[in-house]
Amino acid sequence: MADPPTVFVTSATGSQGSSFWDDEAALREGLEGCDKLFLCLLPNLQDFEIIPRQTALITSLAKAAGVRHAVASTTLGCFMLEEGFVPPVTLSPLFEAHLRCKKRMEQTIIDCFEQWTVVRPGLFMANFIEPKIRTGYTEPKKGTWTTALTAESLLGLVDHVDIGRLAASAFKDPATFHGRNLGVVSEDLRVQDAMDQLAEAVGDGRSIKAVHMTEEEVAQAQALAKAGGSGLVIASEPSLRYASGYTDLEELRRLLGGLTTFKQFLAREKDAVAETYLK
Repeated sequence: MADPPTVFVTSATGSQGSSFWDDEAALREGLEGCDKLFLCLLPNLQDFEIIPRQTALITSLAKAAGVRHAVASTTLGCFMLEEGFVPPVTLSPLFEAHLRCKKRMEQTIIDCFEQWTVVRPGLFMANFIEPKIRTGYTEPKKGTWTTALTAESLLGLVDHVDIGRLAASAFKDPATFHGRNLGVVSEDLRVQDAMDQLAEAVGDGRSIKAVHMTEEEVAQAQALAKAGGSGLVIASEPSLRYASGYTDLEELRRLLGGLTTFKQFLAREKDAVAETYLK
């Protein structure tokens, strides 16, 4: 039996290890003996050159170490930058810059490796619980969640475990997954339905209300995001109203043998839900 492959995984510790991706000596040591690369880099809304720079360094060292197969995790919005695609609304400058740095990351992976797959996740379910809730999603703890999505828009939620399962499948079966850009969403829900499920999981009788921005409020939030490079870049982006059209849930279910619903995620993470909302 062949030895199992060794995968070099970036961002396994979230933002805590981000400085490691600029440390050439540490990267070279970490990549020694690795066969495959899972690349996921956190955005810096103050400097959109960080991800392309780190990607170039990591991929060049990985290739020199003998890595020939890579999976990159970027963002669902990258579909809006595909050649010939016309977004349904004009992207805000800050959000477009965010997508372009992720798209450059994708292209580097495509150019560097013999076998590659790009996964483009939607909104992480884990953003609504500790510790990821601290990255700009604490508002539901106060009983509301403000978004540029309309009442009828579908919120594409993804379980990080499903992303991991998809990446593992791509590594095991390159014949099926090589050369594919896959939008990854575990469940599409209207925003209020998602907030109702979250409130039910908390279990103390509270309600969490979806607050849908007016066009004027979207413009104001985007101005604040531009000034501060804040998490409002995502919350105030109207183009995300159409993001559910960039995934094929039936295809994902076929590839993975099922997907995680938001209710299932909240039940699995019940301890984190309690830690987030009841303490």
